[in-house]
Amino acid sequence: MDFNRNIHHSSTSSWFNPRVSLKKGKDIMAMIKRPFSRALYEAYDGKAKDRLADYLESVGHTIVSTKEDFNVDVVSQKGDYTYFNEAEVKTGWKGTWNPSWAEIRLPERKGRLVNMYKDKGVLNFYIFRADMQQAWRIKDTLLTQEGLKEARGRYIVKGEKFFHIPYKDAELINLQKEAA
Repeated sequence: MDFNRNIHHSSTSSWFNPRVSLKKGKDIMAMIKRPFSRALYEAYDGKAKDRLADYLESVGHTIVSTKEDFNVDVVSQKGDYTYFNEAEVKTGWKGTWNPSWAEIRLPERKGRLVNMYKDKGVLNFYIFRADMQQAWRIKDTLLTQEGLKEARGRYIVKGEKFFHIPYKDAELINLQKEAA
């Protein structure tokens, strides 16, 4: 699977729309999600962003931006392409990937990035192991309406939806820290 090719989405104008229309023309947000956790954000956001930028530079990318704008975490360039890169940490992932976890889940809210960066470059999602030594790289084209389903778990709010990506469709990246 070639993750560096500039593969664009179908010409569908906006497949991800978390709004539901009601009678009388009013819209409401239909997305159910767990509340934002400042503690988790502070514990992992900077580490994941830094690790992602280091990895991208090690494979020939030039970092354009890591500015916090609540969109993608790292914008980079390589060759003639602009890459939009989003980092997440799966805190429950420790050690070798458990093959009984048949899929990697990305929160429904990440779907807005697919529409935002459509036709602007290559969008990749990186799901890091808690120790930042491995990550799954997931192409934006793997986030589909068909893969958007309710999930269950200890920290998942009832009704919360995730993109379910078979791990065999993603690329596992080893990020063993270089010796000092």
